[in-house]
Amino acid sequence: MLGHTKLQTTQIYARITDNKISNDMNKLAGKLNGIENMYESN
Repeated sequence: MLGHTKLQTTQIYARITDNKISNDMNKLAGKLNGIENMYESN
């Protein structure tokens, strides 16, 4: 899929990408909750 000769190499990158997306989404959710709480307290 990504041009690797071994599927296992592609799978390593796919796992890294999934983990990165998950971590980034968790960080975003935390920031959005902070903004939401800021507006609710006013």
